[in-house]
Amino acid sequence: MKRIVGLSIGLLLILGLAACTEDVTVGSGDSSASQTESSSKAPKEKIHKQTKLAFTNTAAGQTTKVDSAEIKQVSDLNLIDNEMDQVDFVLLIHMSVSNKAKDEATTYPSQGHVVLEDGTQIDGLMGADVTVDDAFKDGEIASGATKSGYVLFPLKEKQAKQFKKGAFKFDVISGDEMLTQKNYSVAIQF
Repeated sequence: MKRIVGLSIGLLLILGLAACTEDVTVGSGDSSASQTESSSKAPKEKIHKQTKLAFTNTAAGQTTKVDSAEIKQVSDLNLIDNEMDQVDFVLLIHMSVSNKAKDEATTYPSQGHVVLEDGTQIDGLMGADVTVDDAFKDGEIASGATKSGYVLFPLKEKQAKQFKKGAFKFDVISGDEMLTQKNYSVAIQF
């Protein structure tokens, strides 16, 4: 009898752990502006916004591109913000950095921030480059390499609803001996 109980508990633990190791993907190919979702209390408008961005800059052999921004609900992903609060909405910014210089480049866009129209500064979601599969991976970019992915910024529901325009601010550092730092500010408008 103890074996059956022990095997049952062991099986439940294994299944529970397997359910916790789900890969997380945040990007979306959906181009709809908003949809309606049902909840147990009352119908609630689903918040989803997308826009194309056309930012490209080349400096010190690195080409930095920011091509899209998206606001979406992610409560089902169990993300935690820098204050250890549940993240229900994120601003996803898709970017890439191509390094054609002879030296490596370094960038940490998740350490950047977004400034909203009202002056509120939102810091990037630290650690998202480790926990989210298609997040931009912070750090070094070898000569001849390209990194691309999403930078995540946690938003409160009110911010997600009211976000019309803002700016994504980050920097790219290139070179080993002669460091060149390029500070970027990319306008976002939905």
